[in-house]
Amino acid sequence: MTNVPRKGSAERSIPHTRINEDDGLKEKYEIGRKLGEGSFGKVYSATSRATGKAWAIKSVNKEKAGSNGLKLLEREVAILKRVKHPNIIQLNEVIESNQKMYLVTEICDGGELNDVLKQSLFKESETKIIMTKLASAISYLHKHDIVHRDLKLENILLSQNPDDPEDKLHIKVTDFGLSVVKDGVGHDNMMQDVCGTPIYMAPEIIDNKTYSQMCDVWAMGVIMYMLLCGYPPFNAADEEGLYEMIKKAEVKFEEPAWKDITEEAKNCIERMLRCDPAHRITAGEVLDHSWITGESHDNSRPTNVLEMMRMFREEEDTTDNLVNGEIEVKLDSEHNDEDVTENGTSSSQTKDTTDRKGSGGKKASSTLASSSSTNTSMKPKHSTGSSNPTGASKISTGSKLHSNNVKHSVNTKTKSTVDTKTKPTVAHKTKKK
Repeated sequence: MTNVPRKGSAERSIPHTRINEDDGLKEKYEIGRKLGEGSFGKVYSATSRATGKAWAIKSVNKEKAGSNGLKLLEREVAILKRVKHPNIIQLNEVIESNQKMYLVTEICDGGELNDVLKQSLFKESETKIIMTKLASAISYLHKHDIVHRDLKLENILLSQNPDDPEDKLHIKVTDFGLSVVKDGVGHDNMMQDVCGTPIYMAPEIIDNKTYSQMCDVWAMGVIMYMLLCGYPPFNAADEEGLYEMIKKAEVKFEEPAWKDITEEAKNCIERMLRCDPAHRITAGEVLDHSWITGESHDNSRPTNVLEMMRMFREEEDTTDNLVNGEIEVKLDSEHNDEDVTENGTSSSQTKDTTDRKGSGGKKASSTLASSSSTNTSMKPKHSTGSSNPTGASKISTGSKLHSNNVKHSVNTKTKSTVDTKTKPTVAHKTKKK
């Protein structure tokens, strides 16, 4: 029995042992009952002879698996070596002989979530616990550029929680054979190959379009829907009809199954099952949804980047229009300051008269004060709590976003706020008594 060092283990060092004969497995583990069976492999319970700890061993026949099957198995092993999350199955060891490959993982003796659902529906409170853990696991995978691509009830197992023996809803995400590791973001890292289980497949996969990790979120929406009512959100007599229903993405919550389900739960499902992946919430945003957190907030607000950018542009245009309108008012006000005063001269001429020595200068100054007191429309409104002895005008931007733009386009001496609803008027001559 020899240990073969393997490269590419990003987080954990997983032993990969090569044995000459399959009997070598029994030297390390006592094989127990069969837990499950696949197309080219079986899963058994096992106990370590050295520690007495219980494990699950997945036995894969290399010949039956063929080159494609072995490729999927190697991909699963590579991904499981990279991940460590309480709700993702943990790989403990890989043992390989000439005929078979054995994956030793933590045991999940609670069975598949699908089998439990067949016996009885989950309560909404129970579904919330499951979905919180599932969203946490998928969010973790996506942050590490891993896309599962085959999320379904059969690939979610129930296990014992080592930290809480009373936890009967401790789930583990399994089966990473179809999973891929992306190289980052962008169009070049989008996927194209069609894979997955039909009732869980997202519209973009069915349409043969490029797709991203958001296909996992769609599958999460299907899973949550089924946990609450027992049947899938989209169903048809044949596969072609099913695909057409999925592409329409018309989610219905018909009674009596949905009579007692809260609107927050329905909203969470609806946002995961949006046809356009750009309008779908992410796995991380599922964790922040009011149905999960219990906090009341606006779930109708967009969370995707494209929708938020569109709303930002609309708000920006509205603010720009407001600022432009106020600038026009400011310019009109400055123009009016140069208009005719009581003695038929401009305000600049009046200032010159005031500054000159003699009784004429004083008289002009008092006349200007009289004109100011009798024509209130010349006096711009001040914002509450502000005092401004200069009487100059200030532009109100309505948003901090545009403060720099206004600063460079408006007279820097401005202080008070212009009321954009009332356009300043030209002062009329005061009749002499």
